[in-house]
Amino acid sequence: MKEFVHLHNHTEYSLLDGCARITALVKKAKEQGARAVAITDHGNMYGAIKFYKECLKNEIKPIIGMEAYMCDDMKEKSRKRYHLILLAKDDVGFHNLSKISSEAFVDGFYEKPRADFKLLEKYREGLICLSACIAGEIPQKLLERDFQGALATARKYKELFGDDFYIELQNHGLPEEREVINNLKRIAYEIGAKTVATNDLHYINKSDWKAQDILLCIQTGADLDDPKRFKFPNHEFYYKTYDEMMDAIQDEDALATSLEIADKCNLVIEFHKYTIPKYVPPEGYEDDKDYLRKMAMQGLKERYEVVTPEIIKRAEYELDTIITMGFASYYLIVWDFINYAKSHGIPVGAGRGSGVGSIVAYAIRITDVDPLKYDLIFERFLNSSRQTMPDFDVDFCSDRREEVIEYVREKYHSDHVAQIITFGTMKKKNAIKNVARVYKIPFSEANALVKNITDNDKKVHIADLLDRKGGHCVEELADMYENNSTYKEIIDLAMQIEDMPKDRGKHAAGVIICSIPVSDKVPLARNDEDIVTQFDMIECEELGLLKMDFLALKTLTDIDMTKRFLKKYRNKEIDFHELGYEDQETYKMIGEGDTDTVFQLESGGMKDFMRKLKPSILEEIIAGVSLYRPGPMSYIPAYITNKFNPDKIDYQHPKLVDILKTTYGIVVYQEQAMRITQALAGYTLNEADNFRKFISKKKVDQIPAQRKKFVDGCVKNNISEEFALSMWNKLEEFGRYAFNKSHAAAYSVLTYQTAYLKHYYPVEYLCSVINNRITNPVDTAKYLRLIKEMGITLYQPDINHSEGLFVPEKDGIRYGLACIKNVGKAAVDSLVAERERNGEFKDLSDFIRRASSDAINRRMIESLIKGGAFDCFGHNRATLMANYENVMEIETKNKALLDGGQFFFDFMLDNSDFKYKPVSESKQSRLKLEKEVLGRYVTGHPLEDHEEEFKKFNFNTTMLAPIEDDSEEPEFDEEGNVIEHYKYNVNDGDIINFGGILSDVTIKVNKNNKKWGFATIEDYYGSAEITFFGNSYTKYKDLLVDDNLVKIRGKIGISEDRPTPRIEVQAVFPWGLSDKEITEDTRSLCLRMENDEEIYTKVTNLLAGYADPHGAKVKIQVDGKLYVLNLRVANVEGIKNRLVGILGYNNVKILD
Repeated sequence: MKEFVHLHNHTEYSLLDGCARITALVKKAKEQGARAVAITDHGNMYGAIKFYKECLKNEIKPIIGMEAYMCDDMKEKSRKRYHLILLAKDDVGFHNLSKISSEAFVDGFYEKPRADFKLLEKYREGLICLSACIAGEIPQKLLERDFQGALATARKYKELFGDDFYIELQNHGLPEEREVINNLKRIAYEIGAKTVATNDLHYINKSDWKAQDILLCIQTGADLDDPKRFKFPNHEFYYKTYDEMMDAIQDEDALATSLEIADKCNLVIEFHKYTIPKYVPPEGYEDDKDYLRKMAMQGLKERYEVVTPEIIKRAEYELDTIITMGFASYYLIVWDFINYAKSHGIPVGAGRGSGVGSIVAYAIRITDVDPLKYDLIFERFLNSSRQTMPDFDVDFCSDRREEVIEYVREKYHSDHVAQIITFGTMKKKNAIKNVARVYKIPFSEANALVKNITDNDKKVHIADLLDRKGGHCVEELADMYENNSTYKEIIDLAMQIEDMPKDRGKHAAGVIICSIPVSDKVPLARNDEDIVTQFDMIECEELGLLKMDFLALKTLTDIDMTKRFLKKYRNKEIDFHELGYEDQETYKMIGEGDTDTVFQLESGGMKDFMRKLKPSILEEIIAGVSLYRPGPMSYIPAYITNKFNPDKIDYQHPKLVDILKTTYGIVVYQEQAMRITQALAGYTLNEADNFRKFISKKKVDQIPAQRKKFVDGCVKNNISEEFALSMWNKLEEFGRYAFNKSHAAAYSVLTYQTAYLKHYYPVEYLCSVINNRITNPVDTAKYLRLIKEMGITLYQPDINHSEGLFVPEKDGIRYGLACIKNVGKAAVDSLVAERERNGEFKDLSDFIRRASSDAINRRMIESLIKGGAFDCFGHNRATLMANYENVMEIETKNKALLDGGQFFFDFMLDNSDFKYKPVSESKQSRLKLEKEVLGRYVTGHPLEDHEEEFKKFNFNTTMLAPIEDDSEEPEFDEEGNVIEHYKYNVNDGDIINFGGILSDVTIKVNKNNKKWGFATIEDYYGSAEITFFGNSYTKYKDLLVDDNLVKIRGKIGISEDRPTPRIEVQAVFPWGLSDKEITEDTRSLCLRMENDEEIYTKVTNLLAGYADPHGAKVKIQVDGKLYVLNLRVANVEGIKNRLVGILGYNNVKILD
């Protein structure tokens, strides 16, 4: 069965408009062999976390999305709205989806939570956009016979989302869908977007349509037999197979696009990362810890007549635990709102839950119960092994509880505080009564159906009540079910909708207080006037509010492809069994931190570790990858110190030397723990493995017996009981982080192999790495930058030398044709096969003549021209762009004649050499189009002819490269850390001036709702990351645009915790290069204003910042009189946006 991923699905969290249970949806997707499945409920993300966890549990990729309600202006009250599908690609997309959903509820709610295009512009990053069902804006305009309006709308979304915008194709057999489907395809073609097949899924199986219909009746309050009620037009809104989708859509590419989208979505949600606000103490205290400690000690004096040593010891222990675990602020926040309540006469309970066991809480009057008096245990509330937040439950007077919540909102900012959503579900009785009402069963009969249902156990369901063999049967209900067909139908339907959510509410007690805006962590919803989280209490806690991935291992593909390249292009076989794993040049490369593309060693932290470790044998790689994880990471300094100081290693016992010598006295592996039990306690290996399982699983009930066995075995081997207990404690602790050396060793072999291949065969290896990540633009760009840094030549695409993917060529890498935008691999394979059969293509005519008509189209040829694949034909790209359609027309006619059997009329064929009409081409325009389809500059660089301009700068990106440290032996600090001496050609605090082209401009919003961002700036020598904050973003945001040529004044920052220099932007200027190829902007920026000196000054000062002799003219009409300024300006589009804010939209125009 071919694979298809459903991307438009409404679960039960579409609240009475979706009958697809999350569990059933995921199960169905798994059964159908789908790699992924999406959730796109109506206007909300209520089910996102449940869906995410269910997908992970079933080993299927979750795609979190939403079907947004779009309107023209979310601030205006209007019932006119459209649907739009938004899917999160990653954590950024998930964050932005949450933001859109939150603001739609909080600011745009009018009958439904509504968003508008401005909101999408603000939060588009990381999102995939689908044009939605027949209720989408584009289909609706088509139904209104407004093709141009539909096209304009599609272009707008395409411009916003780029390749992440797709046109949805649906066919549920509705006449409206059939009417628009061809125009949807036409629009997709015209805007360069792909189509994707979806089904507007509202239930799982076709037979579930009746239950969905019942839900709609419950939602609208309608009767089942009401002819005017809203209902679905047919029964096609279910989980269809690939074949069923193919029958409906008749477009294989549109179905395949669902896989492309699924592969783009790689969201990983981080759980249990806490965001506790920092409590700011009054003046006179060092910090929250100092304040809590002094308050607690003073409170003890007030609480106890005599503060005994026992009381002090208990309080000190608790304080150490609280402070060490980082909960000082948490205690103080709880104390603060309780103190507010008490000081304002709001009654507060004496305490609730396990927090009453804390003497510190008692001392500072969070609670009013003495834990010592009642022998209450603090560890029940908080202990160092606890993995979740502690939880103080506090009772307030119900009449004035809202006053305390309002105080919290005011103190910590309203956007940092939210209450928690709850969902009312249709329990057994409620489900039956709801269906009975829809069937117009009299109230008395409905009551009779449910009156004997008394079991409130959530695990007992309606089906259990009908099971006469079970222990929960309700005989009267079973009788009615078996003897009345109408009752049977009602109860069957009730079983289908039982426990589905029917409405939302607000948790009676739950309040979220967050260190950042709550909407930065979870989406918000409106519950009447209350703002609540969209996730329930448990989910909010899991997300940090007071994962097993099964992945294809690309590394194996990298190694295999490299070997094949070596065989094909060098006739060289690589066999690591013969080569071994001792090559010191390979280890030297690793020890220099040159480990980009090296398996497991690519992260900055791992590179730093390898530089300090200087590994020289595989054992050190194995230990390194085992130690570089949370937990054992703290042993890294000791491991490094011991390696370089072997005479100082303390093995603790002679019997441990052989076991620990490969890891320099540090216990790293599970296997070492097994060996220790064998050597010290005489365990057999079977017993040792049982011990390993015990310490890994931490089976508490087995501790006494296991400990006694271990200690007794040690004593029997003449090892003291004290040492045995000490070692037991260490091994028991070790169980928290023990790593499987077998796994580490196998993976380290791959680490070595990738390092070896990178060192000795970088062209073939990097070629493979790039090919295997070609669908990931971020990785592709990263590794293409790497080959440039390594001095590997990247040859441009060439129709006569390139293949589908990147291939080695001489000392460089040839760009792959299939890696050009709009050029498919199947088409390239066909072209390469033709080239290999019949030789190189002589010219464009020959290419079109010989290429299969199924393999090429106009868009593909344009992309090949822009990417330089036809440069070998001797014409510049502008000329080819201007002439290719004529060439195609001639060759198409020739093909038609030949295909029509008229080949014997040779005189009818146009065999003359095509006469090209030459068109001049600037380097700038050529490179811009090249980057458009390749994603990067290959045949040149916009700045390469401007050495003189660069000489005026005091900085270029090569100055960020570290200077080689000549020290032979590493230095260590007192804790055993290697002291790195980072040296650069710049210093911390240097003010630098340089220029380049911007790319990957990314805008973020901090917790204070202030925008900041980062970007890559590329000069002729390389690239660097720049950051911009506050005023530097606000003032220069119009210049901070991808592909913009700018000059930067910035400040170098170097710190010990982040030694790589960073550049913080201070000012940005347009860069008008004095290049003869740059043509003058012939447009005019036309302004209209009143005679207002202040506004005039503001406008002219703004214009002066964009002065460029090659820019557009500026014309100003003041009180009807026209003036032409002695000034030309660059970036007129950016200026216009800023001037509109000063003069108004109708007073700023750009005219050709």
